[in-house]
Amino acid sequence: MGIFQYLCCMENFRIKAYTKMDLALLYSPHSGGAAALQNLYRWMLRCRPLMEELDGLGYNKYRHSFLKQEVAVIVKYLGEP
Repeated sequence: MGIFQYLCCMENFRIKAYTKMDLALLYSPHSGGAAALQNLYRWMLRCRPLMEELDGLGYNKYRHSFLKQEVAVIVKYLGEP
């Protein structure tokens, strides 16, 4: 993906439910799927306020997707992908 395509994708980011893999790839588009997911999890775990707020929403680490509310919290702390 070229820089122009990457920037166009970022302008269209919406707060909605995403699979964990899809959101991870938005944050790390040049990484493979597993590496992107590990990076996202690492960033999330290092941000205690983010994890506390997600826990308050009932975040389930085993669920396949992030809910819309969880995505909003992630973007609040990590910024838009």
